[in-house]
Amino acid sequence: FGNTLTAEFAKQAIINEQLGKDSTTDLLAISFSSPDYVGHAFGPNSAEEEDMYLRLDKELGDLLTFLDEKVGRDQYTLFLSADHGVANSPAFAKDHNIPAGSIDFASLFTKLNNALNEKFGQKNLVVELENYQVYLNLPLITSASLNTNEIKKWIINYLPSEPGIERIIDLDDLNSVVLNPRIKQMIVNGYYPAHSGQLQFILQPGWIVGSSNEGTTHGIWNPYDSHIPLLWYGWGIKQGASNREVHMTDIASTLAALLHIQMPSGCVGSVIEEVLK
Repeated sequence: FGNTLTAEFAKQAIINEQLGKDSTTDLLAISFSSPDYVGHAFGPNSAEEEDMYLRLDKELGDLLTFLDEKVGRDQYTLFLSADHGVANSPAFAKDHNIPAGSIDFASLFTKLNNALNEKFGQKNLVVELENYQVYLNLPLITSASLNTNEIKKWIINYLPSEPGIERIIDLDDLNSVVLNPRIKQMIVNGYYPAHSGQLQFILQPGWIVGSSNEGTTHGIWNPYDSHIPLLWYGWGIKQGASNREVHMTDIASTLAALLHIQMPSGCVGSVIEEVLK
C-alpha cells in the first residue's frame, strides 16, 4: 500500500501546486519504494512481489489517466526507471540448480577481526564491512605502529577462502589491478575516498550479503543487478524500442535536450537521441 499512498500524494502535489498549469516547465519526481522493500523481504519471484507489481501497474495506469485529465494528453513527458536490479533469492536459485548462497557479514566481521588479532596482536582492526567494502581502523593502525599495506595484503589473501567471495581488491591500488575494464569502471564510479573503505569485495555470481536464503539484495556488477529498465512516454517522445546500452546518468541530459536548456552542472551523461522526435 506504500505505492498507493505515494501515488495519491503525487496527485495532490499536482493539484495543490498547480503543476502544468502555466508556460513554465514543472518537474515532479516520484519514488515508488515498495518494490524495493517487498523485494528485499521476499525476493523477486515471490507471490508478495507479484501482487505488489500487479497493484503498482494499476496505480501507474490511474496516474496516467489523472495526468491526461489534469495536465492534458501529450502535454507532459514521463520517464520510468530504477536505481538497481536485483538478485534471485538464494533459495530460488538453488531450487533451479543455480549456484548461489548468502554471506553473513556480521559473522564474517567477527571472524575477520579475531583472525587479525591473532596475526597482528591488535583487536578491532576492522571497523565495518559495508557496501561490499572493508573499512579499516586507520587511527588504531597508526597508533599501534602497524603497517596498513601489510594488513590489507593479509586480508586480500585471507578472505577469498570464504564461500561466495570471488576477489578482494585494494582500492588504493585499483589502477594496477588486472580486472575486466567494465567491472573496474563500475568500482571507480562508486569510489569516493572520504566515504569508501580500503578494500572492495567482488562476490561470486548468485551470492548475496545477508543472513537468510529467502529474501534478496543488490549492489553487484552482474547484469541481473546492474541492468535496469528505462521507459519514455508522452510529449516529445518518439515511439520505438532500443537494446542499445544507455545509463541512468543519460536521463538528465535527454530531458535537458528535450527542453532546449543547458545540462545540469554535475551532468556526466549523454543525450539518448533515439527517444526524441
